[in-house]
Amino acid sequence: MEAKTNPALASLKDIQTPEVITSWPIAYGYWILLTLIIVTIAAIYYLVKRQRRDSAPKRIVIAALKELDPNHQALSSQVNTLIKRAAMSYLPREQVAGLEGQAWYRWMNTQVKLPDPQLQQLLEKRYQREGLASGEGPKLKTLAHQWLKEALPIKVNPVKSSQPNGEESRC
Repeated sequence: MEAKTNPALASLKDIQTPEVITSWPIAYGYWILLTLIIVTIAAIYYLVKRQRRDSAPKRIVIAALKELDPNHQALSSQVNTLIKRAAMSYLPREQVAGLEGQAWYRWMNTQVKLPDPQLQQLLEKRYQREGLASGEGPKLKTLAHQWLKEALPIKVNPVKSSQPNGEESRC
């Protein structure tokens, strides 16, 4: 015996499943987040690379200072040369190379917050016949190291424009 089929069921179609949902293309928010992450990584890389480039002369001069013999007769002259060489790495040669005596010490003092007068006194001994005493070599190296760590890299201050006088400002 044959089963009779319900005519209402005969008119039904097979069940169709919806299309598979894929993750592409992803939503705009994820594209924006991905772009921000890439830009942030690139900016951090650029800043770190620039900071390393700017501090390279400082690392080189500090390494050269550590290699100096604290008992050498011309230590104060060698330290002064290292400091000047480091300054010329950051500033134009014309601005630093000609500085001597009090002008040099004034310039050195402007580069640090709290200048140590002992550094100036020990550097001036390069002009004296006796030179440095036995315990002053390590002290000079320590003071020079502190100055280099604090002063370098030298920030270049923009030249302030001259203020116009009263007649020029009225024009």
